[in-house]
Amino acid sequence: MLFTERSLWTMVHGIGLGGGAMLGLGAALFFLYAARSSSVTSPPPPNASGAVAGLTVLTALTLWLTVLVGTFIVFPPYRATPPAGTTDLAQFPRSALTANPDTAWLHAFAMETKEHAPWIAAMLATAVAFVAVRYGSKLLTDAALRNTAIMLLAICLALVSCVSLLGVFVNKVAPLQ
Repeated sequence: MLFTERSLWTMVHGIGLGGGAMLGLGAALFFLYAARSSSVTSPPPPNASGAVAGLTVLTALTLWLTVLVGTFIVFPPYRATPPAGTTDLAQFPRSALTANPDTAWLHAFAMETKEHAPWIAAMLATAVAFVAVRYGSKLLTDAALRNTAIMLLAICLALVSCVSLLGVFVNKVAPLQ
């Protein structure tokens, strides 16, 4: 079989949901940045606040789905403990990583980061989505509010990018099979 159920869930988590969240974060950042320059010369279009609210809500939902699928579907098989006497650790990625001193850092640093940092990104994206829904067009016209949203989304994008890169490293060395 080309793909196992575990590898399919890993792809849904990393490529589908994580990639979708990164696209949403990039689009929201671009939208808010573009509104920054246009608000100086003219008011934003009438439906612009609804579009940015919808985009940030969709991005926050995608991030939460990525975090929940990773935490409750992808990570448990990663953490599975092999039975005593098992020598082939291919089905037990965490044990395979920690058994080799050259790859132990991938579990100690990369996976520990992956298990915690995405929750922060999801919470920050949710905060921006709440502000976009609650304040509507004020998010596009109020410079301080818009700049805060841009900063929070930029932090989210940086966190998600780093975590995604760490996930690629871990999956390259010890993939879920």
